[in-house]
Amino acid sequence: MQDMTTVRVGDARVTLINAGDMRLILARELEVPEELWRPKYADLFERPDVCPSLSVYIEHQGAKVLVDANDYRATMEPDSQYALPDYTPPPAIPDQLVSLGVQPDDITHMVITHAHWDHFAGTTSPTDGGYAPTYPQARYYLGAGDWTEAEMQTALQDPTSLEARTLGMLHERSMLHLVEGPMRIAEGIDILPAPGETTGHQVVRVLSAGETLYILGDAFHHPIEVEHPDWMVGWADADVMLATRRWLLQDALDQHALLTAAHIATLGRITRANDGSFRWGEA
Repeated sequence: MQDMTTVRVGDARVTLINAGDMRLILARELEVPEELWRPKYADLFERPDVCPSLSVYIEHQGAKVLVDANDYRATMEPDSQYALPDYTPPPAIPDQLVSLGVQPDDITHMVITHAHWDHFAGTTSPTDGGYAPTYPQARYYLGAGDWTEAEMQTALQDPTSLEARTLGMLHERSMLHLVEGPMRIAEGIDILPAPGETTGHQVVRVLSAGETLYILGDAFHHPIEVEHPDWMVGWADADVMLATRRWLLQDALDQHALLTAAHIATLGRITRANDGSFRWGEA
């Protein structure tokens, strides 16, 4: 996909910013029995696909909100299963924001949909003395359930870990707010709990002038999961994820909402097929 795409949602200006593309093989990522996908989706599941790692920037009524922040160049190892050969990533997220006329100091709110590395690695940046907040005037928001996970707490004890030098450092500076329920962070911009991918996974909803946008994080990784909401990654809490997906899909359909997910390149809207199943349609 192109590095940036800007749309209007009512009075809000919304820009999708790609930190870098990744290699995806659905047969490896989704924990779906082969006998279910092979008859109809063999090519889709077996061929390598390319997906983005998206941040979303929102300007609305004075608020300047960034949702998710990867640091692709610093975290994508060349031998990773997600790495693309001979690939040059786009400029870093802060540099892409500057091209929009937005300085890192301008960001007022930074929402982390969940505590997977590709969603928070860019929340801090290296300095001569260690690391500092990439967006120094922002308040950062993370689902409390992700912070209290045992794996997270163990990682925070290691000062060399990604978690310690990002989320841990923000917490020490009292810049990290742990979200425990629905929260309005700015006029028309809400954080909503959407667990399943992780315990503390959350989505962002933008409401402006009668229009709605859902920023879905990893509630869905691929449009095939919209058609089959019970198909998901192996690390998800299946029952919780399915419940989250059901209300998100119904709300998005009822509101004719615009949708963006972190690893789906196109903006979408939910439609119903003749058989009653949901579909991700390009907006």
